[in-house]
Amino acid sequence: MSKKLKSGSLCKLGKCDIKDHWKELVEITQKSCFLCTKCARSANDKKRLCKPAAI
Repeated sequence: MSKKLKSGSLCKLGKCDIKDHWKELVEITQKSCFLCTKCARSANDKKRLCKPAAI
């Protein structure tokens, strides 16, 4: 069983992190309100992105 995903930027996640925390990432991104202007990742909390912009 993998550890819980740390709070913070999704922008810095690697492929292994994404694979290991898939279910948690689905919850974080399912109802996205913010998009990172640097890497285009999305999240429902702007604290999860390094350069968030409301969408």
